[in-house]
Amino acid sequence: MRRSASMSFLAAALVVASGCAHQWESTLDGRLYTRTHLHRYPVTIAAVDGVSTSLVPVRIDAGVRRLTVDAQPVAGFHLPDRKEFTFRAEKCVRYWLAAQRPSAYSHDFELVIDNAEVIPGCNPTSGPPSQPVLVPSDLSKIPPPQPIPMPKRP
Repeated sequence: MRRSASMSFLAAALVVASGCAHQWESTLDGRLYTRTHLHRYPVTIAAVDGVSTSLVPVRIDAGVRRLTVDAQPVAGFHLPDRKEFTFRAEKCVRYWLAAQRPSAYSHDFELVIDNAEVIPGCNPTSGPPSQPVLVPSDLSKIPPPQPIPMPKRP
């Protein structure tokens, strides 16, 4: 009798836990989605709003976020190139971000959205999106991340 009561309690707890919505609204992935662009490289999202992270993909809330991004080092160098960007994330969208360099040996890069798609079955805890989530087929219509000036290293 005692065993069946504990089993039913466990089953009820699993049902309640599985019905909960996730605690994040969007994801950022630094792995390349397309491999056909010249001088486009994967990135590592080092921090979101000043909080370090090592998850891939990074789970964030929708809104304007400050991203600290590391691009792969240029040939002959060991340290990655780091920049900060402001990024506006929409609810229920997964973004693939990449570093676009002017040439293979340039340390300068722009953060670009390699791809974006709606997260299937997304139901964020802060409520449904105010309007249906539509990701345009032309990614140039999504506002690009804006760089944040960083102080020079001594």
